[in-house]
Amino acid sequence: MSGKPTGLAAFARNKAASQAAGTTHPETAAGTPAGGKRSRGQGETVALTVRVTRSDWERLHQLAVHEGVSLQSLALLGLSRVFTDKGLPPLAS
Repeated sequence: MSGKPTGLAAFARNKAASQAAGTTHPETAAGTPAGGKRSRGQGETVALTVRVTRSDWERLHQLAVHEGVSLQSLALLGLSRVFTDKGLPPLAS
């Protein structure tokens, strides 16, 4: 293991350190690499990874099997519910 911090906290620390030092971040405000073209998230659908504990995954899997739907469908249903609970339109699935 390299000892280099990882995850969101490391990203925030690196960005803050770059700004404090007066250096620029390699990504522009639009989120594209400097001097390059975006290579991910270009298509009509975009992959999303969600990390859960093993025990929560087991519960989610059991619910999906019981309901006869995929985990993908459960995730979209749940995320859509968050939007509608806030008075926003649901996700297009």
